[in-house]
Amino acid sequence: MDSAEAMIAKPNFHNSVFAENLIAKLELKLNKPMYVGIFDISKVCLYEFHHEYMLPLFRNKCKIMYTDSLIYRVEDVYEIMKRDIAKFDTNH
Repeated sequence: MDSAEAMIAKPNFHNSVFAENLIAKLELKLNKPMYVGIFDISKVCLYEFHHEYMLPLFRNKCKIMYTDSLIYRVEDVYEIMKRDIAKFDTNH
């Protein structure tokens, strides 16, 4: 009975009827915000840019050299940037 009492005491247990012959099911209710680190999101953006934009454009001439930033050696990069300016951060 100790394990049943422990399950009932959890804040995510929602059941108004409980008897000894009833099996309690623990249901996880995700009704509160979950915090995701900004670095997780930024890394996803970096890898999407690399895999969905740079690799198709440059194929084997394009490699990730560092995992926290993307460093490329590309010829004629300014023409490419002018064509697809929305894909690049030009605020600096």
